[in-house]
Amino acid sequence: MDTKQEDSHVLLVAATDMEVKLLTEECTLIDARADNLRRYALDGFHFDLLITGIGTAFTTFFLTHHLSANNCPMVINMGLAGSLTDHFKIGDVVNVTEEEFADLGIEKENEFLTLFDSGFLHPDEFPFENRMLKADGHGLAGFLPGVKGITSNISHGCETSIVKLKNRFSASVESMEGAAVFFVCRWYGVPCLQIRAISNMVAPRSLSRWDIPLALENLRNAVLKVLRELPDKVG
Repeated sequence: MDTKQEDSHVLLVAATDMEVKLLTEECTLIDARADNLRRYALDGFHFDLLITGIGTAFTTFFLTHHLSANNCPMVINMGLAGSLTDHFKIGDVVNVTEEEFADLGIEKENEFLTLFDSGFLHPDEFPFENRMLKADGHGLAGFLPGVKGITSNISHGCETSIVKLKNRFSASVESMEGAAVFFVCRWYGVPCLQIRAISNMVAPRSLSRWDIPLALENLRNAVLKVLRELPDKVG
């Protein structure tokens, strides 16, 4: 028996309230269903917002809990990210179309082996495709550059580890939740989209070189544009 709730709403997923505050100020609060789950309206379109907490463990738990109990036509993960390349500057917004876990594996004396490198996972074992977790965003966010992301439970700020990270993975951005969202959504067969605004370069930590307000403003604008496209593209 299907015990899921009959109503169906697009789900916005973010790690922190900070990342969605500017967006929700543009919307009307309909209902607070839990401490971390709220329903909003934007121009008559209703969507749910889930705040998971930072990192893959919290994101996996709360997103799995929600999707197991609710019908959902699409998940949109929004948040900040660090740039691993000079191709993007602080404030740019990107559409992360494929992801991989960057801290899941085996450390040897002079190298790090992913679960694929070590043979514990086959590169095409579901839900992976050639090691990647891929989004299916219904063609939304085409106005944003599509990029590859990596997800780590560590926000890297040490030069040695950053060099190893860049050499090991050919990715453009780093976040702490993206791959977890893709993994859960692929298992549940729910289309997903990940929109990230770059708040910093992945470099030895210096908050003076970050611009979180700019990133949050641009993130809000991009997600608002996507949400206004949704009623025509998602049932």
